[in-house]
Amino acid sequence: MLELANDLDSPQTLVYVQEEPALEIALPQVFEQPPLVALVRGKLSNVEGLISFIFRRHNENPEGVLGSEYQELVLEFQPLFSWSVACWDYLLSTEGCRFIPRVPSQKIGARGDYRAFTDKDYSRMVHAMFRSCVLEFAQRPLESSFSEWLRGRFWLRISEAYQQLSIPRDSRQRLLTPYSYLRCIPYQFLNQFHQDLVYGAIRQLPLAEAQAIETYFLHFYTEETCTQLLGCSTEELTTALRQGLLKLLITNRLAYCLLRQIERY
Repeated sequence: MLELANDLDSPQTLVYVQEEPALEIALPQVFEQPPLVALVRGKLSNVEGLISFIFRRHNENPEGVLGSEYQELVLEFQPLFSWSVACWDYLLSTEGCRFIPRVPSQKIGARGDYRAFTDKDYSRMVHAMFRSCVLEFAQRPLESSFSEWLRGRFWLRISEAYQQLSIPRDSRQRLLTPYSYLRCIPYQFLNQFHQDLVYGAIRQLPLAEAQAIETYFLHFYTEETCTQLLGCSTEELTTALRQGLLKLLITNRLAYCLLRQIERY
């Protein structure tokens, strides 16, 4: 504990302030990406030939499974899959968490249209990316080594696919953020008291201001979409939002803070 003299009241009064945590504790931990050493087990003699066979079978039956030959290929590249799984903590700490839409069965008893993207989802993404790489490589006759072709592309494609998760399904909405577990359409607060408080406060505003706040904050629409839906200019939208928020700041500060919290997310 640090002892600080309070000169404003009495020189004899001491104010105890808790020490700040050490820097390495205060800051979030960032994991280092493990090096990619080996991609294959070295058990298959002709990886490229097997890929060509898998691709021909896929062309014959695009909707069918790739068969036991593909499983052999997956087993051959087990070191690559092990390395990819080991990169999960690194990806999470550098890119942040992502959230994906819930399927209807996951919405029962849940508050929110999105759920966290987990390590199991990531594992499925890695396998799906490998499958697409296999089928793409088979269509590149000038490439001679699948391992070398994969080494320079696999992680880049995984990283890009992970970043794409921040893009909402509705193109009219603003981009999702690492805190998008709060997002619903319309927006729902995790606490029902806050939900009722904010919606009740908005209904007390003039119609133009209430519509502007609901469209922008509670539906996450972009400024361009808001102006189209409300039939106003960007300046008019900005004015309605500013006036509405100012009135809430004066009459219901908690509702104001909760709305600005959405904007930060």
